[in-house]
Amino acid sequence: MSTPQFSQDRNDWTNFCSARLEYLTALAEIVEQSFIRRDTAHPAFCGCIDWHSSVHGAYALLTAARLTGQTRWARVVDTALEPDGLAAELASLRRGELHHELPYGYAWFLKLALEREQGWSKYDLLPLATEIASRLAYWVFSLSDEAIVHHVQRREYGNLSWPLLNLWHWGTWKQDSELLEHLSHFTQVRLLPLDQECSASLDRATDEFFPAALQRCRALLTIQSPDQSAKWLDSHQHGDGELFPLTVFPTSHSAGLNFSRSWSLWTLWQHMKDSAFRDGYCNHIVTHMEMPQYWRDDYRKHGHWVPQFGIYAIALSMEDDPI
Repeated sequence: MSTPQFSQDRNDWTNFCSARLEYLTALAEIVEQSFIRRDTAHPAFCGCIDWHSSVHGAYALLTAARLTGQTRWARVVDTALEPDGLAAELASLRRGELHHELPYGYAWFLKLALEREQGWSKYDLLPLATEIASRLAYWVFSLSDEAIVHHVQRREYGNLSWPLLNLWHWGTWKQDSELLEHLSHFTQVRLLPLDQECSASLDRATDEFFPAALQRCRALLTIQSPDQSAKWLDSHQHGDGELFPLTVFPTSHSAGLNFSRSWSLWTLWQHMKDSAFRDGYCNHIVTHMEMPQYWRDDYRKHGHWVPQFGIYAIALSMEDDPI
């Protein structure tokens, strides 16, 4: 895989590490303000304008609390996730009222449930997570070949790689060998052959919040065995090798792209140990943190969701390389 070239202005790893706690705190304060709102009629996940943003708001607050030690953010989530509200959320799911959150919101819910159990030893989300995982897996494994190509190329809510990743992490945590076997087979037989259909040219589009080719790359590297991943990396050329953080955002959704790109760049660093990928990861995060107008200042466009993407991005390096 070719090595991308990144700007050298913001890529000092030591300086980035020293800023991570400050970044998490700044982002979590915005998430808290959004999460405690009552923007919708959903029983538990009612802030952050919509259900899926509230779900990843809860994830972000729990993660920031665990990594910074500021447990008040976990107490905010505890207050929202009271038993009656969660029972009502499960009833809403079973009535089909959350079907529009498939696959994106369902995938984020599994990420939240994993953080709640693994990070905080709390299992109150398990009934919802179990049903959501079943529905999400059914959706994935029922896709036609044509639909798989369509969804792997999607750069927003319908993206296929995002649910694959979160089903894999959930199945690994739950030691669900059957689910993991199905996901591994699906990845090898139906996702891996799509190099041409999901070329890096998709990542040059800047109107949505996911880089489709990088998302697929991350799913492949996560789900495949190390040997399979190494073989794919050896034969795969990722476009022209250039990826720079955005500073101009044509749509409100573009404001999530620097952070979501960094998720994949961190995965590439983990697998290849090429410092260019780690530098690119830092560069994308720091560049966006230096533009608070695109994560803090406009609640409707950015403030209700972009900080969550940033917390996830920063958490990746803190969990793999803790302070």
